[in-house]
Amino acid sequence: MGSPMARIIYRWLLACMLNLNVCFGVEIRRLSVPRWVENGTEKSVTLDCEYVYNENDIRLVVKWFFEENLEPVYQWIPELGVRHTSGILRGRLDLNYTVNTVDAYSRYRALKISEPSTELSGKYTCLVTSLAGQDSREQLMTVFVPAQTMDVKFHTTPNKLNVSCEATGLFPRPKLKLYRLLPKERTPAIVKDVSISTSNLRDTYNTSLYKTFEHEELNFPATTGFECVVEIPGTNYQRRKRVAYYADVMNSEDHQVSRNLHFILFISTALCILHRKIYFLIYEL
Repeated sequence: MGSPMARIIYRWLLACMLNLNVCFGVEIRRLSVPRWVENGTEKSVTLDCEYVYNENDIRLVVKWFFEENLEPVYQWIPELGVRHTSGILRGRLDLNYTVNTVDAYSRYRALKISEPSTELSGKYTCLVTSLAGQDSREQLMTVFVPAQTMDVKFHTTPNKLNVSCEATGLFPRPKLKLYRLLPKERTPAIVKDVSISTSNLRDTYNTSLYKTFEHEELNFPATTGFECVVEIPGTNYQRRKRVAYYADVMNSEDHQVSRNLHFILFISTALCILHRKIYFLIYEL
């Protein structure tokens, strides 16, 4: 086999292949963190960090971190029976919660967070350490707020159409898209080069977009469908609103309004002239 050192290395490698935990110590097998939760809909959520360890993993410590903070929001030292919460999770953990296990070194590894709200959105990291090694995993959780209102509006001129879409009261920052569906087309086409504006108000976002079309682009006077879609990144939330634009009807209404305004202006002018003539007639008398 060669030198004594070679035999030692060989035996060590063989032991590693037979039992990886002997070589590498504690290992996280699964991190369970909800990817998204709708604000105000859940009484609690559970974040779990499943790990395996061996007899070499003495002084085991479980830590949870939020975002990039250096101080853990939760820490558990099984050998000492000590648990500590801080930061954003202070007062929000159910400290009576235990995972379904008889293992004293895994019992309090999970977090049961009461009434998750938007400020709990972010990255959670589980770190398990011992004198033999350490392992960590991370996962994002988004607590989102759906749109309070959503609307699609049209504004027309003789030659142009302005399409606007607005969604209000969302969290986190949403994405807004506009689609167009022309006659004889099965799939809506996304509208490019739209103008988008997003503002933050009281920890929620309002977002709007608009796009101006020439009537020739819409195959006037055919009917065109517009669909506004708002999405929240990191979640499965999506809300749609579809409205049909009838070019011939809209333009006939605009022309009718224009004719009505001209008629009102004509009547007002005539009455003004008549009033002046009556005034001068009375004055001469």
